[in-house]
Amino acid sequence: MTKTITLLLHRGPYESEYADLAVNFALKAREKGYNVNLWLYGDGVWTPHVKNEKDYPNVGEHLRKALKDGVNVKICSRCAEARDVVKDDIIEGIPMVGLFDFTDWLDNSDKVLTFMR
Repeated sequence: MTKTITLLLHRGPYESEYADLAVNFALKAREKGYNVNLWLYGDGVWTPHVKNEKDYPNVGEHLRKALKDGVNVKICSRCAEARDVVKDDIIEGIPMVGLFDFTDWLDNSDKVLTFMR
């Protein structure tokens, strides 16, 4: 039986290393065969806003790879709305949903890790 890990990212990219750590953790966990959920909450909703190439570590590029590798990523719609982040601002394929989706993930997870202050 495949185990499921849910990650809660509360910090945005380039304000700390948490966004990079969470996405890289998700990639490694998928590599090892885990089901991985990544919930973007609070300032974490800025992570999929990084869409263009950078000359330095690019969390948006890593997030696109995570999606391609099967990591489930969702954005808290209320957090996005509060920050004026709209669907056209983010990497394609990441839904903005309500907190009930997160609680469903929690109910069905073997482990939960948080990346926050």
